[in-house]
Amino acid sequence: MNDDLKDFKLQIFIYTFVLGAVFGVGSIPFLGVDIQYFYGLLLGVCISIVSFSILLFTSRMVLQSGKKSLAAVGYLIRLPLYGFAFYMAMRISFISGIACLIGFMTVPASMVYVHGIKAKFSKKK
Repeated sequence: MNDDLKDFKLQIFIYTFVLGAVFGVGSIPFLGVDIQYFYGLLLGVCISIVSFSILLFTSRMVLQSGKKSLAAVGYLIRLPLYGFAFYMAMRISFISGIACLIGFMTVPASMVYVHGIKAKFSKKK
């Protein structure tokens, strides 16, 4: 893995954990210290990071081998992970399930920030 991809991955991971912490701390005025919410949020963030890592791995394999079917295989691996995590969170409570869904959105929101918002404002005009 080249340094650019490692830097990209590390930057996304850092912003994902920061965003997860913001969602966790931001819930305290509304829910108080709710362990079920924090469990669901942590589960969602972790599964989102694992899914992102699988996506990077399968994308690299597709580019190296040229076999486009590997992209579908990667998707078929990631989709049950999301389903299982959401199922486990919903078994805890409805709040935990909602927090898990919020956690799922941390990696995409981090990518939007890093390559959209932050990149747009960091350009020198």
